[in-house]
Amino acid sequence: MSIYVTPHMLDPARHPIEKGTRRNAIGRMFDRTVRDWRRRRMIAALDAMDDRILNDIGLQRGDIGRVVRTLDARELRMVPLAPPARRDQTEAESWKLAA
Repeated sequence: MSIYVTPHMLDPARHPIEKGTRRNAIGRMFDRTVRDWRRRRMIAALDAMDDRILNDIGLQRGDIGRVVRTLDARELRMVPLAPPARRDQTEAESWKLAA
């Protein structure tokens, strides 16, 4: 009898067994593609935020990639509640709106 330990056994909260994890190669490739797309989308959303907002949530601009790589599938499905920032405003105009 062989004994083995999986990451799920060590910490089930960190490594949940997701529904449909036993799939064929094409399904896994599709899942990986979707996960990478969601990571790029999350990086773009965080990168579009102002430095002050990033500071409020405890991130520095240089940490965005590292933090997004540690997110699991559930966290990557999150969407921002605030509307996207308008790129046509200058920083001075955004200060006026905030005041």
